[in-house]
Amino acid sequence: MSDVPPQSIDVDEVTRTYFARIHRAALVLTGSPWEADDLAQETFMVLTRSAGRFEGRSNIYTWLYGILLNLDRRERRRNGLRNRKLRTAWDAAPKGERSVPAAETPIEVAEWKKSLWAIVAELPDGQRQTLTLRYSEHLSYEEIAAVMNCPVGTVKSRVFHGVASLREKLAQDHQDRGLVAHAPAHASEDAIRAV
Repeated sequence: MSDVPPQSIDVDEVTRTYFARIHRAALVLTGSPWEADDLAQETFMVLTRSAGRFEGRSNIYTWLYGILLNLDRRERRRNGLRNRKLRTAWDAAPKGERSVPAAETPIEVAEWKKSLWAIVAELPDGQRQTLTLRYSEHLSYEEIAAVMNCPVGTVKSRVFHGVASLREKLAQDHQDRGLVAHAPAHASEDAIRAV
């Protein structure tokens, strides 16, 4: 525990300053505007309840990203369990009694599925989160390390392996569609920033 006393936070000011940024990251992480709204709002609810715990050892926005990632992880675990239960119920139901829930907004869902971020969303959590923070939110490696509470080397490794996994998934997608992929041999900061 640090000897630094907790800093006073103006929750309203922090919310005005960083809500759009946190919401954008939530949208990239979830791919759903509704889930992003919930996740961003919940992030700021946690801020409201625990503002006194901010010790100033990091920037406020990196602390908020840490809250966002923890909430996203928790929600993904919860959804994974719910999806397994739904799959079991679906498999057990007679074919005539199965119903498919309506898509949130068919156009938005279709656009998301075509985007590069949809492929990023399929990556393991560590890679998905570091790529989101690096290339959507433009955080430095040091800031990502502070958010994720891990060494900078781990962040660099996750970015490297995430880009490699992304390249493999894109190449596979191109191959599945009969297209020729012309991806560079090594991850380039400039190439991935175009995401």
